[in-house]
Amino acid sequence: MTWHYDVYECTHTDADHHDHDCVGHMIHRGEFLDYGYEDAFALAHDLAEKHGHAAVWTTAPNGNTALSFQHIRGGGPCEACPPQQPRSGPWTTHILGGRFICERCAAQARREWGKSAGWPDSECPWYWPVLRRASAEASP
Repeated sequence: MTWHYDVYECTHTDADHHDHDCVGHMIHRGEFLDYGYEDAFALAHDLAEKHGHAAVWTTAPNGNTALSFQHIRGGGPCEACPPQQPRSGPWTTHILGGRFICERCAAQARREWGKSAGWPDSECPWYWPVLRRASAEASP
């Protein structure tokens, strides 16, 4: 029962500004297994900072595949900000899956969810940057 984490780099010439239209532009850059997810996410982050955009697709032992992490150089456009006030942020956990969310919107969402569920902000399980959360989980 092995989990696979496949890292792909987008080679589009304008990778960090092409609206995620990566079809035909993604190149496989590495595969990590089981607890190697932190290394997979870190590699995708580093590739994106150098070349614009990278992603990690996770395949569960049952064969289901999902996008588990992506990064755009400098952070992606916040998917919670009003369109007239766009900010950038990291790929972040969200109740509906991953999203690019700026820190301001993430902090507000953590407060709202924490309040409704009775958690302090620091314990709210949603709206934390995926790479930071993976690094914290991997630390002893």
